[in-house]
Amino acid sequence: MGRLTKKQQKQIHYFLREKAERKHKHQILHDDRIPKFLERHLPFVRRLARNLDQLVIVSSFASPPLKTGLIDRFLVLTELENLHAVVCLNKSDLADNPQQVEEIAQIYRNIGYDTVVTSAKKPEGIEALYALIKNKRSAFAGHSGVGKSSLLNAINPDLQIQVDEVSSYTNKGKHTTTKVRIYTVDEHTEVLDLPGIKILDFIDIHYTEARFYYPEFEAYAEHCKFRDCIHISENNCAVKEAVEAGKISSLRYESYRNFIDSLK
Repeated sequence: MGRLTKKQQKQIHYFLREKAERKHKHQILHDDRIPKFLERHLPFVRRLARNLDQLVIVSSFASPPLKTGLIDRFLVLTELENLHAVVCLNKSDLADNPQQVEEIAQIYRNIGYDTVVTSAKKPEGIEALYALIKNKRSAFAGHSGVGKSSLLNAINPDLQIQVDEVSSYTNKGKHTTTKVRIYTVDEHTEVLDLPGIKILDFIDIHYTEARFYYPEFEAYAEHCKFRDCIHISENNCAVKEAVEAGKISSLRYESYRNFIDSLK
């Protein structure tokens, strides 16, 4: 898995405080590698992360319906693993209206994430997506059926990927790894097409640390009354005030609240 960041070591500390025996703590907390007992609980995309240049998070506006909550969890993963993120909003031809497409895309652009709107059918955004993955080793991740294979075919028709391959995967359990397919798009560009993911859990993040993985909070959090404010029920919270003022996306904030609940 490679070396841990200081944040990750701190998060493992929280996990060990509750789960590990005291005699094991010193050894594990001073190791810069993820412990085997913890690694086996990590989703396969986390285990792959250290061998990637970036993660392309693919979601669709319809069929299946847009799930921004999963996008946000993948973005937490990229923040946790110090991995570059690309948000790909696919099947724009199925969106209810063009305004919805731009509104969702702008949320992530405003935070600073590379965001591309695509449609393999129109086609739209294919060249822009290719420019973002060119000369890199990327993984395409998202729900089954969001169109990862169709996008790869649109980028390079010679790949001739069967479109129904992704939808045929069924994750009967959380993070069930079936088969990761590796495609060489060109001489210097490689893509890992990951099986569809339904749920993404984080056993190594304590709920009080969740706020650090929403980068748009940072500029406002320093103005909160309490230094340990987690931006949920505290008074004089500058982050909540920014949400009410429209400076932080209410959609992202709701996702954050759900993320907090899932970690408790």
